[in-house]
Amino acid sequence: MLPDTFEQSIWSALSRPGPALPVLEGDMAADVAIVGAGFLGLSAALHLAELGVRTVLLEADVPGFGASGRNTGFVVPSLKTALGPADVGASLGEVFGERLVDLVGMSGDIVFDLIRRVGIECDAEQSGWMQPAHTAAIASVLERRVAEWQRRGRGVEMLDGAEVARRTGSTRFHGALFVPSGGQLNPLAYARGLAGACLDAGVSLFAESPVSNIARRDGKWLLSSRKGRVEASRVFLATNALTGRLAPELDRSIIPTRVFQIASQRFGPEEQARILPTRSPIADTRRHTFAVRWSPDGRLLTGGLVLPGPNRLNRAEAVFTRRLEEFFPAAGNMIAEHVWTGVIAATLDALPRFLSLAPGLDAAIGCNGRGVALTTSLGREIAGLLAGRVTAGEFVLPHVRPKAVPMRTFAEAAPYVWLGWSEFRDRRDLRAADT
Repeated sequence: MLPDTFEQSIWSALSRPGPALPVLEGDMAADVAIVGAGFLGLSAALHLAELGVRTVLLEADVPGFGASGRNTGFVVPSLKTALGPADVGASLGEVFGERLVDLVGMSGDIVFDLIRRVGIECDAEQSGWMQPAHTAAIASVLERRVAEWQRRGRGVEMLDGAEVARRTGSTRFHGALFVPSGGQLNPLAYARGLAGACLDAGVSLFAESPVSNIARRDGKWLLSSRKGRVEASRVFLATNALTGRLAPELDRSIIPTRVFQIASQRFGPEEQARILPTRSPIADTRRHTFAVRWSPDGRLLTGGLVLPGPNRLNRAEAVFTRRLEEFFPAAGNMIAEHVWTGVIAATLDALPRFLSLAPGLDAAIGCNGRGVALTTSLGREIAGLLAGRVTAGEFVLPHVRPKAVPMRTFAEAAPYVWLGWSEFRDRRDLRAADT
């Protein structure tokens, strides 16, 4: 079993402590109780409180302890590579597809506007997000994707190979989709800043208060923790990949996937002027995506999947330092000074879900590696729904029952089967492009 690496991340090293939070003790009442203080739960709680809804937020550890505080901190106003606006409509239907596409298109601005509005210090940089094409054929796909976004009025651009080389310091790409409203931030500092904003807005926020049971009693929901209980009219589960036994039906509807991250040694101004000089984070179009950004203190951050087995953290270090060296050979040998891991929630179609487990008991799942922008934006929309400002029919996502992932035990191995096959296909594509 892997040790917990929360304290080993670059974000734990760089972030100020979060607000001092109490443990839930005794009984209390709320209009809405939220479980899970990642970006989704924090955003929903903050926006509910701002709408005047009496809100309690319960976290099993500390805000940002899960995937929210461990990711690379990309603010990506996009879904997965394979999902353009037309694909989303085909999966969700025209009405909900258009609503989700609109929200995703606005999600970068939603994050940065919120940071400015409530004054969160999290090294936020709205420097744009870039998706470089690893082959000429994929560049053509991105050109069509850019046209789709532009028809919807979004300021998305297509960059040619020369411009991508200038902005990345790498000549390996054939063009790129560029979204100016994207960027990067310190995700743990962002989560802690959201927690502080929740407190300022009047949210009752408790840490180290895991919910062990949720039951219906006298028309209300009763949430039990170790030292206290909360009675609420509505409950929202924002536990995502860490749901576990609290809601087995919800847990069976996602594929928990372990992702690894590294932060290199620090580089000086000269290297930072050659590599990603515009400070736009990139995530390319390979099946096993190459994603990289600068940290606030001058380190290169990257990560991805690593096959199960012994010495997994050491293998993550070797795999991802080698990738950095391949893309940026002029930078010399890479040293991983921080290596950490977390678990994300994936869905079979890479789309988020808004789920009803029972009347008044809802959940959302499936950020699929797009956590910062998507979950912040969804949290705002969910707050409007739970506060009664919009109806289920007006909401951004269809309100559906959880659907178990078929053969879940085998499905958990699927990302790693996919990894080997995808890396083979990526190499094959690159060889074909070179001939």
